[in-house]
Amino acid sequence: MNLENPQQSCQEWQQILGLMDWDVSVKIVSADYLDEAEGQITWDLGKKIADIKLVKPEGYPFDAMRPYDMEQTLVHELLHLHFAPFNADTGLKAISQEQAINAIARALVNLKNANLQTQGTTPNS
Repeated sequence: MNLENPQQSCQEWQQILGLMDWDVSVKIVSADYLDEAEGQITWDLGKKIADIKLVKPEGYPFDAMRPYDMEQTLVHELLHLHFAPFNADTGLKAISQEQAINAIARALVNLKNANLQTQGTTPNS
């Protein structure tokens, strides 16, 4: 992921995910701003606009159970836009939706990175 220009990475993933009709803004923020979340998205479904906030890599908690993958978090937040029309806010449906989005985001980023390695380039370059 392009840390110097996260908006460019966002646009690349919007194209891959079929979200080019959305106006999405990306900001990198301190971990304090997100209350232990790796990322956060807010959206207006009718206007197809969204704001994504991602935690700075150096601000990610060192005691976390998994290493921080900013690109995976970006894809995760973008996937929420496809789920927005039937967003689940609480309960088992919300947990199931988050787990599905996590699995899809992880698979897509892993697939992209495997493809880059096959082509002889390295991820995040």
